[in-house]
Amino acid sequence: MNESSSALPIDRDLLDKLARWRADQSIVSAGELVEAAVVAAKESEAAHAARFLLDPRSTATAPLKRLAALTLKRAGYENEVPNGLEILASDEKRVWRERTRMYPNNPLGWVELSLFDVIAGRHQSALRSMQIALQLAPNDRHVLRSASRLFLHLGDPDRAYDILLRSGATKSDPWLIAAELSIAELAGQKPRYFEQGRRLVEQGQFYPRQITELSGAIATLELGAGKRKKSRDFFRTSLTDPSGNAVAQAEWASPEFNVELVSPQTFSTASEVDEATAFHLLREKKFGDVPAACERWSQGEPYSIRPFEVGSSTAAMIGDYEKALKLAQQGLLVRPNAKLLLNNQAFSLAHLGRLKEAEQSLRGIGQEDERLWLVSQANRGLISMRSGQHQAGMTYYRDAIEGFKKLQKPQMIAIARVYLAREAARAGLPEASELLTSAREELEKLKLTAHQHILEEAEKAISQSIEVPANLETSV
Repeated sequence: MNESSSALPIDRDLLDKLARWRADQSIVSAGELVEAAVVAAKESEAAHAARFLLDPRSTATAPLKRLAALTLKRAGYENEVPNGLEILASDEKRVWRERTRMYPNNPLGWVELSLFDVIAGRHQSALRSMQIALQLAPNDRHVLRSASRLFLHLGDPDRAYDILLRSGATKSDPWLIAAELSIAELAGQKPRYFEQGRRLVEQGQFYPRQITELSGAIATLELGAGKRKKSRDFFRTSLTDPSGNAVAQAEWASPEFNVELVSPQTFSTASEVDEATAFHLLREKKFGDVPAACERWSQGEPYSIRPFEVGSSTAAMIGDYEKALKLAQQGLLVRPNAKLLLNNQAFSLAHLGRLKEAEQSLRGIGQEDERLWLVSQANRGLISMRSGQHQAGMTYYRDAIEGFKKLQKPQMIAIARVYLAREAARAGLPEASELLTSAREELEKLKLTAHQHILEEAEKAISQSIEVPANLETSV
């Protein structure tokens, strides 16, 4: 049992959730209770509800189960947390549809139903369910944060930001202010509650867990404004008792300070650190472990395409094209028009020999984002080369390289040259050796070690093209 937690007074919201749970022990009431208990730093009060959610027969979603696991861990019952937290194979949407019929006025049920719909790619159904949740509880923290994430990841940052601004709860809630600060830039707005958020952190009236994400959001904005000392101080505050999002923000910022803001102990003790782990593995150049970390990350943030973008990009980079394709396609269920994922899908399909499908994937990519358009041009080069249209392929690659030069993207230039060299070598083109030498020099200059295997493929293709006529000459 967590003694420091049990010594704290129980607030009214938590008491209400406890009463509901005792009157009706359901996934809905259990989910509300554990969420309130974690926010109030009174996890021991929700231990029974957490065990209920983690029962093998439970049909709670992965995020709810992870929250329940956190509740038990922070209450001192870590040994009761099951490994894996895998959801039973069952028709979970049907279960939650039935529960919304039984409890039509409970917003959590509609939030969970929305979650299942967005995972399955049923975006309109997801939006309808979330709108019902907002109508039932327009000032509920869980509903507002869930709704803003849904709108954000479905490509509507304006709506994600608007619901936070319109809620009267936002200005006094550190969790909601954190969301407002994070989404403001994406919506093209100046954060409204920056100073209010700073005061909430500096006044010391909240427990560290309650201001972890707010501190991280402020730290990120201070870093962007060039206020490095203030930024570092707020990052340190955010890591006192961090959420997974706070750990991820600090891990993202670590290279800016040339220090490890996140300690190894934090990685081992904090909950939901899969996003931070993925980026830490990238920085450590442990690329082979990144896709699995991204898969775990996606289970905790099913609204987000970022785990699928990072995971599929990394898998493709190291040559695991089956894994890259799987992750890209999973992400496209969440957002079918995600340009990076369409590119990753095309790239993987081309390497797997599915050239027509690869070409079809690129049709959804326009020139709105010039960088991603140039990536699609390089992918068209790959498809053309694999189709035997070598001159067209060379032109696509060179156009992409020239475009990256104009955008001043040296890494993208180097990577495009590496793949151009490999494809030229595979095709037996006379300029392959020269292209390979140039590509190798650029990779070494930029220390892009992850693409070394592409150079090796090119070298092998060139050596084989040299060996074949030699063998024929000997046989003659």
